[in-house]
Amino acid sequence: MPGTVSLSPVTLLKLVGFAMGLFAVQSFWGFTWATLPLYLKELTGSNAVTGIILSATGITGLFLPVISGALSDRINTPLGRRRPLIVAGWVLACIMLLLLMRIDALSVALPVIVLAYAGFFFAIGPYFALLPDTVPIEQRSFASGIMFLVGGTGMLSYLLFAARLWDTSRARPFVWVVMAIFISVAIMCLSIKEAKAPGGIKHQNLLHGLAGAKNLQRFFFGMTLQWIGLWMVSAFFVITCMALLGLSVERSVTAFFTLNASFVICALPAGLMATKLGLKRTTICGVAILIICFCCIPFVKTYETLLFFVIIAGAGYGTVLAVSYPFFLSLVPEGNTAGFVGLYLACQNGTL
Repeated sequence: MPGTVSLSPVTLLKLVGFAMGLFAVQSFWGFTWATLPLYLKELTGSNAVTGIILSATGITGLFLPVISGALSDRINTPLGRRRPLIVAGWVLACIMLLLLMRIDALSVALPVIVLAYAGFFFAIGPYFALLPDTVPIEQRSFASGIMFLVGGTGMLSYLLFAARLWDTSRARPFVWVVMAIFISVAIMCLSIKEAKAPGGIKHQNLLHGLAGAKNLQRFFFGMTLQWIGLWMVSAFFVITCMALLGLSVERSVTAFFTLNASFVICALPAGLMATKLGLKRTTICGVAILIICFCCIPFVKTYETLLFFVIIAGAGYGTVLAVSYPFFLSLVPEGNTAGFVGLYLACQNGTL
């Protein structure tokens, strides 16, 4: 947190290593949006029920990032404050995913899915807190761009290789995402050396700290509305493309891949642009692009037109992802870094 410890500039190689943690996160989201809806639809036979189940997974996203983040602010182990909790969360998520690929009954699958998401949300609170822990303020926009550039390839690799295997193998997409998570989290843990926790920080109550931060309250309110819309689009993108345009699973996944490829390509330029235009102004530009494109996409008639709009929307999406996080960090009061990051993630993932 600014003012609590002096941070040295981080090399590009270490930033890439840190970003591998987001590779795991984005691989998990790729599985969530491309494969899990198809898996659930086979069990339920209903888009509506599938949507309800996917939405319910966000319940653990409301409180687990806050709990794990606040806990990591208070512990100190030989491996650091964040990494033990990150690893514990991912181990639980991966075990549940391996169990899920062998389950063909909805009643058994539901608690396993909830536990998988619980492990995921438990891991990401401490992970996102590593950025302000290890990267100086002047590098954070660039680091966030690197983070989403490298991390976004997790989503792309899943959509490009694993998601397409669903029609021929029900098990391989599950194995792919677990292997991607294991390898990328291992690289991240080996790349980042956590600094010793600074002393003298008062761990204030999060809600009390939030009550005195008006700009942070406005940020959380706007972010909550933003992610309600983004999750709707992400969760139903593949199924909607199939229904509206009569596309195959492969072409629908390709369109979703294109959206995410555009966001990955634009993440780093957006981070660099924010250093020139400012964090707030760049974030607003990204949100405006998303609003315009998402209002137009439901009315397109051809696959080519759809691809055009998802490319532009992807640029806005990459801008929002890469810039809004360092913008948020600039508003966070001193102390309880990971706790406030947990609130950030609760607003994002709880809106599922």
